Formats: sequence, structure tokens, C-alpha cells
Amino acid sequence: MECLAPFSYLSSAIMNFYIQYLQRSEFLRTEHKNDYHFFNTFFYSKLEEALDSKCKQEDGNSFAKLRRWFKGVNIFEKAYIFLPIHACQHWSLAIISIPAREYEAGPIILHLDSLGLHTSRTIFENIRSYLKAEWEHLNQADVPVQVPIAEKIWKELPRNIQEKKIQVPQQENEYDCGLFVLFFMERFIEEAPPRLRKTDLDRFGRKWFQPAEASHLRDSIRILLEKHFKEAEKSIQDTMDNSSLPVVLEDLE
Repeated sequence: MECLAPFSYLSSAIMNFYIQYLQRSEFLRTEHKNDYHFFNTFFYSKLEEALDSKCKQEDGNSFAKLRRWFKGVNIFEKAYIFLPIHACQHWSLAIISIPAREYEAGPIILHLDSLGLHTSRTIFENIRSYLKAEWEHLNQADVPVQVPIAEKIWKELPRNIQEKKIQVPQQENEYDCGLFVLFFMERFIEEAPPRLRKTDLDRFGRKWFQPAEASHLRDSIRILLEKHFKEAEKSIQDTMDNSSLPVVLEDLE
């Protein structure tokens, strides 16, 4: 809870707690719950490690190991994939958008950074490499892959990946970056269409929301955590009470 104190940076534990909350909460419309995929805060660093291993030719199975992080998930079936990024004591967010088949367009990689500290070009290159590796892997399958992407786009997918740095509202201090990433996710889930068109990006800009709204998320997360701890304590107490019940009954006999 210390990292939720004023002037503090959010830890990975708090980030992942709220990401899991977003996955389970009412923010995700029931009919679209399976259209989202959330990577935790450790995935992007593992992607960087896999790319580094591949460049050094230390391990030809680097992406095979990375695939364990999303085992059984075909990311190209999703509408949106969220990747929180942490580097240099700063958080930013990448979102991969998979368009509908009828749009005849490739994936769009978005980068949202509330301080502009992370290099978008490097992030785009890394995620593009990841998408290309997954595309190659799926194309090796004996059975044709079913994806919501136009066939002519899928055949040349690496050439059809688009990139866009979103000019988002900026934080007014140096420590709220984690809150902004979580708020980006929350607002994006609420406002993005079921499948994104490039023309939809106009709704996400400098005037998307007031910076104070993201900063106030600190209090909301603290309240949510306190509620979570109380519910956990009650559950443990109920379990202990139930386990002692047979002893009480024996005593009554």
C-alpha cells in the first residue's frame, strides 16, 4: 500500500492488481469479454529478452519460450491487446488493435505515453517483430488459421502493420505514470468501438480527459485494495470457523 501514498510510483504488483480488476469488472461488456487480452507488466521485458536472444543467436527457441506467456491464445483473434511497458522508472502503454475483416486493414500498434519518455520507434519495432513471429508460427500449422483479418492482408501481414503514437493527456508530475497507464486502459475499454478503424483514433487525443482524472485513480485503487483485503480476511475467518464446527458439535454431544 505504500506505493499508493501521495508522490509515490506504482509498483508492478499494484499495476497487475488493477489490470486483473479491469478484466473481471463491468468495464468489459459481456458480449466482448473474449475480444480483449491483457498482458501483465512483465511480458514486455520478456519480449525484449527474446528479441535480444534472437539477435545474438543464443537461442533459436526464444519466441517458443515467450509463447508460454499466452499459451492457447491466438492474439490475432482479439480486438485489442494491452501491453504495459516499464523502463527507466516510467510506465507507458502499447495497444495492438486487430481490425475487422471487412475493414481490409492490418493491425495497428498504438503507443500512449503520458510523459513522452519512452521511444515509440523502438516499441513499435519490438511489437512488430512479435506480431511477425506469431504470424509465421500460425502459418506453419497444418490447419488454416481462422482470423478476423482479410485474407489478402493476412498473406502479407508484416507489410500491413500500422503504427501510431497517440498524443494523450500529459501527467503534471513525475510519479503518476502508472496511474495514467491504468486510466488509459480503463477509458479505452469504455470508449473504443468493438473493432477499431484508423479514423476512430481522433477520439483519443490531448483533450481525451483531464489529467486530474487519472491522478485521482490513486484513491480509487486504495479503496478497492482495502475492500479486497477485508473480503480476504473475512473469507479466511469463515474458513477457520467452518473447520472448527465439527469440534463444537462433538462437544455438544
